[in-house]
Amino acid sequence: MTEWNPDDPDAASVHYDLSAWNFDQQAELAAAMADAEIPHGWVDTELVGPDDFEVMTDGIIAEVEERLGIAYGEPIEYGEVVVVLRDDEPTTEYDLDEWPADDRTLAGRALTDALLAHRWDGTVLLVRTADEAVVEALLDTVERGEFVDLEGSAPAGVDPDLDAEILTTFFLAGERLRRNPLDADGLEQLVAATEVADPDRPPFGVQPRLWQQTCALADRVVDALVGDTGDTAIDDLVGEPGIVDFDAAAEAAAELHDLLRPYI
Repeated sequence: MTEWNPDDPDAASVHYDLSAWNFDQQAELAAAMADAEIPHGWVDTELVGPDDFEVMTDGIIAEVEERLGIAYGEPIEYGEVVVVLRDDEPTTEYDLDEWPADDRTLAGRALTDALLAHRWDGTVLLVRTADEAVVEALLDTVERGEFVDLEGSAPAGVDPDLDAEILTTFFLAGERLRRNPLDADGLEQLVAATEVADPDRPPFGVQPRLWQQTCALADRVVDALVGDTGDTAIDDLVGEPGIVDFDAAAEAAAELHDLLRPYI
């Protein structure tokens, strides 16, 4: 398949209207799509993907809806969810006998964190066939040594309280604000992320150089839209000269989006 570009109007694409989802739910979906290595992009609140991946994308969206309780009203708290692999469900088996025991433990933890139903038969992992794409992406992450074990001890110089998924928040905020610097939700999420982000203490699993560039670009966007007022309500800033620089904000947001796109 040729390289797919969400901004190409001639690309064979599928659009999903997710305007009813909040920002955190969209970020959760973007993370799941990235874990499954499915190409995608955002046009405001629309998820756009190549039609070659339509079936897989439908499955990911359905899984996230079920996991977060989106189809049933308020999101379900993770701590209250128990995911069980039923005996009557179609399953796929992965023989991980040659994997080190520690990697199998990490694989189980990754699946549990992602709320993916599974069970072990010795060293054979059984999962729902419908979850194959997501499971294989997670197993690849563990096998490459890239799974971030948030229960383990973080190395010196990183922020153990900050999840690497904050990159998704920065990416989605950049996506929104590069298209529309007046997007109040995008700015609110970006400001919230910058308030907890220390450029000198990256999240566990994020390269320091990438993290510093991300924080610097995010600060540029916030400075251009908020300035010295500290007010994140864009509606209150429109029309006040010297406070809001929409062109500078859109330019920095585009750079933030382009920087993080390969990682989301």
